[in-house]
Amino acid sequence: MRHSVIIKDPIYDYIKVYEHERCLIDTAPLQRLRRILQLPTSQFVYPSATHSRFSHSLGVMHVAGVFAESLYSEDIEKSEAFRLYAIARLLGLLHDIGHGPFSHTFEDHVLLRYGLNHEVVGSRLLREHPDTVRCFERGIEKGFNVTVEQISKALEAPVMEVWPLRSKVGSYSESSLYYITKGPYSADIIDYLLRDSYHTGANYGLGLDWTRLAYHSRVVGDAVALEYKARDVLDHLLIARLYMFKTVYYHKTSRAFDKVLGDILLKAEQALRIPEALENLELYAELDDSYVLANPEVRKLEETRYVLRREVPYKLVYEVIQPLEKISAALIKVGKSLLENVVGEVFAKLTGISDSSAVFVDSPRLPTNPMFEETEISILRPDGTVARTPIRETIAGLMPHEVSFFRVYLHRRYSDYLEKLRAQVESLFGESPISLRPFY
Repeated sequence: MRHSVIIKDPIYDYIKVYEHERCLIDTAPLQRLRRILQLPTSQFVYPSATHSRFSHSLGVMHVAGVFAESLYSEDIEKSEAFRLYAIARLLGLLHDIGHGPFSHTFEDHVLLRYGLNHEVVGSRLLREHPDTVRCFERGIEKGFNVTVEQISKALEAPVMEVWPLRSKVGSYSESSLYYITKGPYSADIIDYLLRDSYHTGANYGLGLDWTRLAYHSRVVGDAVALEYKARDVLDHLLIARLYMFKTVYYHKTSRAFDKVLGDILLKAEQALRIPEALENLELYAELDDSYVLANPEVRKLEETRYVLRREVPYKLVYEVIQPLEKISAALIKVGKSLLENVVGEVFAKLTGISDSSAVFVDSPRLPTNPMFEETEISILRPDGTVARTPIRETIAGLMPHEVSFFRVYLHRRYSDYLEKLRAQVESLFGESPISLRPFY
């Protein structure tokens, strides 16, 4: 089980891959991730952002292993330490196996309508696809005393309370594995900040001393605590994450193309056999970016032409970026469709044109921490005591814990009306869409 090969990687120089991991990597569900872009719409702003979910998954596996190697290094038999190390790496490798074409765009526009997310689909895919099941039966289950069922449940666990791995291993608890892959400074967050910064050139995550976080983390009970001396690196991570969201993930042009790709997926849902794929996970394992864009029915769509030619079909009319404390979270989360209807009515009255595709409202929420304001960090003080601190009360957390983006776009076919619509929208909303409250 300990035989390994190495893979060259631009972020970590080399990533070690063990024999049992290679079995999973060579399966259809994992190889499919080569054909799913990590940032499917950011490439239209940052041309080099064409890296895949596959390379990200390898990176998360590597980072998870470094954390596990540091965390489980004392008062434990080598075989048990290696077992925890191997499980942590498996969780990192498999965490994104359920992503569909165009990553989060597919999740937001398709999976959520079915009451699913990529973690739930990934959990099913792992335990139902014959290739992945075979790898577990071939050596993982006996070699590391962990079942495909346990790993699949861990992939979809949204909170610690439903985490399936809870056995005691020496002085450690398997529950601590949760924090390596899903915690506030998880291997997932670390890799995407480093990798996305590198490939976009945005650079906010580059220079992040992530190994300091690993070396100064300690298992305390069922949790993982960060030693006080490493809080500066945590702040770097939080600040980098904030600015990567503001400048990369929620860039106005990227969000416009998210709308276009979402429309493609909705219009071609039947042609792409998406409902069938959500029932038949072997068919789901065929879904990737190329599968969508190469479909003859998809090629006929106007939206596909925009994507293939990098034509931005929407122009920004109005934008507000502000702390969430100054705006109603419920209005942003629930009222998006209502606000879109309001703007649509304004446009129709202004132009006499009734076209549901003329305008769209974009209001993604931007958390600076992984699980919004509920997240707590366990800080290990110099005197050995542990303080559970809300992440918003760290140094970086003194900034607003969420930032709200509110944007109104107009389809370019109506660009002659752009300035008139902008004046109307600014008059309607003022400095914030919250001013519409009396309207309701």
